[in-house]
Amino acid sequence: MIVYETPVEAEAYIIAGRLKVEGIPAMVYRQPGAAALGITIGRLGSITVLVKPADYERALSILEPDELDELPDTTDEITYLGLEDDDDDQLTN
Repeated sequence: MIVYETPVEAEAYIIAGRLKVEGIPAMVYRQPGAAALGITIGRLGSITVLVKPADYERALSILEPDELDELPDTTDEITYLGLEDDDDDQLTN
């Protein structure tokens, strides 16, 4: 089953490698002859990452982007590593 589709071959191999690290066998597929003919757009130019149907849902969950935590509105919560309390004055000068 197609779990990922891209026009960039390197990106497809990165995605396949990510899935393999997680224990999901993955294969990169490109239509035969597309590269030889220089086709890089449309269905023939598309490069897909394939997984077994049994691994499809797990692969999708691995590839979903992580939700980012919201950044604080203030800098009050920022901790400067390696600086002592006495060194705080150096940051303002």
